[in-house]
This record gives sequence, structure tokens and C-alpha cells, in this order.
Amino acid sequence: MEKIRLTKNAKRILRFLNKSEDLIISETDEKDLYLLEQEELIELDGYKNGQPFPEITRKGISYILMNPTLSNPSIWDDKKYWITTGISVLAFLLSVIALYFEIKYHIYGNC
Repeated sequence: MEKIRLTKNAKRILRFLNKSEDLIISETDEKDLYLLEQEELIELDGYKNGQPFPEITRKGISYILMNPTLSNPSIWDDKKYWITTGISVLAFLLSVIALYFEIKYHIYGNC
């Protein structure tokens, strides 16, 4: 499961819902609730006291199990792949060049 970029407040909301604790929702939480709903981590099925009432989904529970610290993705998560691929291609090219000179040395000898 890929990591999802969440705000600090969205992480707090998700942790509260995971612990099944009562969550006091303010007007500033609404954007974060919609973000979590967009990512399908929660469902906003109804309203309680005029405020949206969220419920954590199975995807939300799985996300917390796979990423318990709720850390956001870093730039190196994507770059690691390209760096290791570049190193592998470079090593392959160097081994082909070394093989070429080794074959050339054996064919023409030590002249």
C-alpha cells in the first residue's frame, strides 16, 4: 500500500478513529475530513450535532497497520528506484567494456 500525504490534523483524526475514541470535530477539521474521505480512509455517512460524523474504513485500518507512524512519503521513496537502476546500468556497461578488453587481450596476445 502506498503512503498518502496527510496533514498533522488528518493524522490526529485518523488515530482517534482507529482507537474508537469520541472525536470532537471543529470547523477547521472539515477540510481534513474531506481529504481522508477522498483517500477512502474514512466515510462521512451522517451528521451528529450538526457536524459530519466520520467512521474509519477497512482501508483506513489497513493503512494504519502498514504505516503505524502515519509518516508521509519522502522524496527519496521515488528517487531510490532511479538511483539503483542507474548504478546497475553503469555496472553492466563497465563489465561489458572489461569483457571486450579481456577478449581483445587474449586474441592479440601480449604483442
